[in-house]
Amino acid sequence: MDLPSPWHWGNIGSSRQGWHRACFIEIVKLLALLFAIAIPNAAFAGNLADEVLAEINLARTAPQQYAQIVASRTVGYRGVEGEGVVREAIRFLEKQRPLPALAISEGIRNSALTHVLDMGPVGGRGHKGSNGSQPWDRMARFGQWVGHAGENIDYGQRDARAFVGRLIVDDGVRGRGHRKNIFSRNYRVAGAASGFHATYGGMCVIDFAGGFVETPGRVASRTALPAAPL
Repeated sequence: MDLPSPWHWGNIGSSRQGWHRACFIEIVKLLALLFAIAIPNAAFAGNLADEVLAEINLARTAPQQYAQIVASRTVGYRGVEGEGVVREAIRFLEKQRPLPALAISEGIRNSALTHVLDMGPVGGRGHKGSNGSQPWDRMARFGQWVGHAGENIDYGQRDARAFVGRLIVDDGVRGRGHRKNIFSRNYRVAGAASGFHATYGGMCVIDFAGGFVETPGRVASRTALPAAPL
């Protein structure tokens, strides 16, 4: 028995041809919808990471001004440790000496993105990757980090200023490790990536290093981002 070729719908009959055409149209509509959703979200994720780094550079280069920003955005804040944690963060910023802006590394950005793609879809948390990797292990995939290396992660925020402010206040975190990373003199280069997170809706990873030598063929294409406007 001769079967009609699946690549020649015209040989199948008019009714089946119409059914296939209708399905094809619906598939095209669905793909268009998915692209419409995915492209803005991808652009947003990239913009958030860049904005977070700009905010960090603003906090490093103008900590006294950033103290005013934190004060204005935390009115009435209670949190885990109460109002005192905000006052302590503001005092820290008021006394903090300005530091150089962090240069931006494409290799370190790829390291951060690796963790976002690993943890985000499954709703994972923490610095350890699903394969047991630590931040410095992921950086080593894209080049050679120099001196010190560290990582900050936050979840759920879609506003860069709120994101960085929360890391600086560091409510409930013993030793204020996130704040220390942001204001460490040991770090001169960074990279960030953000994206979808199955539990919190979004996440952003910032990786830091004292220096970074890009792997040949993956040279960083961007210099230090300017500080965010006040």
